[in-house]
This record gives sequence, C-alpha cells and structure tokens, in this order.
Amino acid sequence: MKRFMSMLALLSALMMALPGCVSSPAPYPHRPLPGRLIKSDDAVISALREDWRSLHLVRMDDEPRRQLINSYNQKVLLLLRRLRHDALRRGKSVPYDVVIDGFRGGTPVKLERFYDNIVAARDIPMRDLEERYISPGLGIAAVGIVPASKLRKSDRIAAFHARGAVRTLTLLVEFRGAGEQTRPVLRLIPRQETERVQVGRLSYPLAGDFSAPIEMYWRLTQVDKNSLLGLLRPQRGVNCMGITCIERYDPDKIPVVLVHGLASSAATFSNLVNRLQSDPTIRRNYQFWYFNYPTGTAWTISAASYRKALREARERFDPERTNKNWDQMIVVGHSMGGLITRYSQCVEPWKMLTSLADNRHPFLKFFSRNPSSLSSPALRELKDVFYFQPVKASAVVYMATPHRGAPIARNRLALLLSNMVRLPETIVEEAFNITTLQRDNLIVQPHRLTEWFTSIRQLSPDSDSIRALSSLPVRNVPTYSIIGDRGYRPSTHGSDGIVPYWSSHIPWGSECIIPSDHSVQDTREAADEMKRILLAPLQPPTSTKKAS
Repeated sequence: MKRFMSMLALLSALMMALPGCVSSPAPYPHRPLPGRLIKSDDAVISALREDWRSLHLVRMDDEPRRQLINSYNQKVLLLLRRLRHDALRRGKSVPYDVVIDGFRGGTPVKLERFYDNIVAARDIPMRDLEERYISPGLGIAAVGIVPASKLRKSDRIAAFHARGAVRTLTLLVEFRGAGEQTRPVLRLIPRQETERVQVGRLSYPLAGDFSAPIEMYWRLTQVDKNSLLGLLRPQRGVNCMGITCIERYDPDKIPVVLVHGLASSAATFSNLVNRLQSDPTIRRNYQFWYFNYPTGTAWTISAASYRKALREARERFDPERTNKNWDQMIVVGHSMGGLITRYSQCVEPWKMLTSLADNRHPFLKFFSRNPSSLSSPALRELKDVFYFQPVKASAVVYMATPHRGAPIARNRLALLLSNMVRLPETIVEEAFNITTLQRDNLIVQPHRLTEWFTSIRQLSPDSDSIRALSSLPVRNVPTYSIIGDRGYRPSTHGSDGIVPYWSSHIPWGSECIIPSDHSVQDTREAADEMKRILLAPLQPPTSTKKAS
C-alpha cells in the first residue's frame, strides 16, 4: 500500500511537471482603463511637466521635495498602466519618444523592438520569494519582458532563454527643451547598473525593485516546472540545459555561478539571489549566473556539460581572455551541484577513470587504454568526463554537498526512482557497443552500465564515483562549506535530513553550520554567510606598519 501511495504521488508530481500551455507571466493590465475617466492623458502629461520643472529647483525643503517626488511617481505609474492597457488591448504603439540608457547614446528608439511588455514592479505579486527588496527614489520600478526573438546576441548567454528574459528597469518621464509643446520622453534606465540620476544640477536616488524581476523571470522561463522531468527523462530536459543570467551580461562584474542539485532547477536559488542583490555593493560588483541541467544522468557527465557551458560563455564574451573578472569567478554548488563543482575543480581528473576502469565497470576500461582513439561524437563527450582542465575559480562554496554520498540513495523509494530514469540513448548505446563489439570482447552487465550513468545510483556512499572523488586533489583556492543541521543530534553526528554531517564536512576551508533542512540555500543565515564571502574580497587590504 505504501509503495502504491508513493507511486501515486510520484505520478501526480510528474503530470504537474509535464510542459503544457503556459499563459503570460505578466499580470493583466488594470481595468477599467486606469484613471482615464478622471484625468485625460494630456492632463497627466501637463501635470508631469510641472513636476519635472520643480524637480530642478535647488532650494526646497526635504518634506516638500519628498511630496514632489511622490506626486511625480504616481503620475508616471498612471501613465505606464495606461500605456500597457493600450498596447495589450488596443494594439497601439507608445505615443512618446522612448530612450534606453546605454543604447545609441540616448537617441529615440521604438519600444516594441526591445520589449513585449513593461510592467510596474508594484503590480507583480510575490508568490515564490519570501521577501521583497525595494529602494525608494525617483521614478517607477518596472520589469521589462524581452522575448527570445528580441534578444540581441550580446544578451544570449543561455541555452534556456527559449521563453525570453527580463530586465530590471526604472522609468522616468522627462521633458527636454523649453516650452509647453515639449514632447515628453519615456526614459528606461537599467536599474542594476545605475543608482542615481541627474536632474539639472541635482542628483536623485533612483527607485528600484530588485525582487520583482526575479519573481517574473522564473515564471517566464518555467524552468522549475521541468525539475522532475529532468530527473526521470533527462533527454527531454536537454533544452533547459545551459548557463543563464537574469540580467544582460556585464563585463564589469564578477560572475557567481550557481549549480543546483538533484530533482531541482536553478530556481532553487531564487531567495538566495534575492537577498544577495539587496546589498548595493554586491549589485555593483557581482552578476549571478545559473547552470541548469537535467539531473537524471550521472553528476560526472553533468559536470562535463557544466565545464563546456562555461568555456562557451567565455569564448563568446571574452575571446581574448583579457577580462580579469572571469578569473575572479566564484562557483557555488548545492547538494549534487556541489559534486559537479568539486569534480570540475580537480587537477588530475583522469585518476577517477583509472579507479573506475576495473571489472565492475568494464566499459570504462576501453577508455583508460585508448583515450585518443574515440571517434564518434558521443564517445568524445564521454572522454571529456575524465580529461579536462579544471574550472579556474577564485573561491568555491559548497552547500549541503554529499562529498561522501547520501545514505538515502540506498532506500527503496530512491532505487525505485532510479529504475524509472530513462537515460539518453546516445552515450549508453555507444558505451554498450564499445564493450560488446570491440576487440577485447568484454561483456558488460546492463544493470551495471545503468548504475554508473544514473545520478541517484552515483550518489550512494557505495558508489565507485563517490569513493574515487574523495582521493582526487583539487585546486588550492578559498573554500567554504554551508551545512544544514536539523539539530536532533550534536553537529558532528547531525544531518540535514538528506545529507549527514560526516558526508558534507570536508577537512579544509571554513565551515558554517546552520539550523536547517537540506534546503539550506533557502535560509537567511546562508544568505548572510554568502554576503560575508562575497564582500570579503572587495575590502581594501589592511596595511600593517612595522614597529621601529
């Protein structure tokens, strides 16, 4: 009966994970037509013009200026809501000049060339994020929705931008020139790149909402809906594999690459990134990238895809290898993502192949004997699992990582899930052919082949891959472990419910134990520790004078 209920729950979750018709993630425009019965568009523009002139006044007390900013912002919000209403329900184009900071030197552009929709951040309710981080100031915080068809090449950092991307914006309505006939200009400012705006001789802080774009992005991509599908049908999750960045690539910022765990997706880091981006110093210096992948295949194979994605990203954005921010990259792995991260830091990865190529895994013996004779694309990809240059990161953060495996991978439900995984056919067929048809005539047991290629099996403490990983040397860089502990036992014998302390502990680097279950990345304490890690390299070095 218990097995039947488990299967029923599993099938129910699977049905929810299957892709289907996805409605637009943007909230529907306000109706009836917002405020148009009270004030005409011309009246709103006229009032905005007066407010804009007053914003230039140098001599004004703080309270009247605060009221002026609030009055101006309310009118910009009303105008934005009306524009959305007209564009989506009436098909009208924006009747004002539009400029986008950083594009064509501020010359007017057609808004529909860049965005399908621009939504006031306050109109986006929080469903997944636990907090909302807002900065008060001039303008209206907004989220720009960019469909995949309108992404420029410089923005295409990911494979799963299939549904598009979002932009964190602040909107202003400016009036350039003099006179009552001055045409209003709708100015879009990328908020992640700008903290203040100049109005005449005065500098105003910009309004900002750093949570709404994150909330909107994961609704848009729907990548978290494929978490279970990526576990049970990895081949169907390949279209979601790759590196992405919510904001456009910024060469002046240090990449922080986040790698999720088993039966999960990059959306698992939503609360963590939301909390980190609330710090203006972190916003100015770091950009957050996500590596998303189907989790059904072995973590050793996913690690090869991870390294390939990083190589391709650098070849695209820094082909000359001149940007030093790439060398300051920080990599973060949660759960099985930590194993992917650790293996990719190994300086002698081929030693794992030597360890595995025995009678237990005869199909790997061919690779250890003939690493240069692999001709088919599938076999070359398998070769990349063991022969590679490590990822050059300046720091590594492990979160709830099962360095010595997870005992839960041995239980019946885990084995049931493992047996339900349908592996990609290409590599498995090639490996099977190698062992049965090559000249050494090795006969491989199909269940042993499946065991090595399946992620759940490879997470067991008895896994040969886990055992081999423990003996491989890694790059000597600052290393941090963030470990969850449910508190039922002393920390040295504790567990987060999935990974026991004896598995998540490593004998080097610093360690932070947090009262949490396995989703330690979702806690405020983990975000505080990550803030400390990210801010430490930005502090100026303290000079010590020798005593005379």
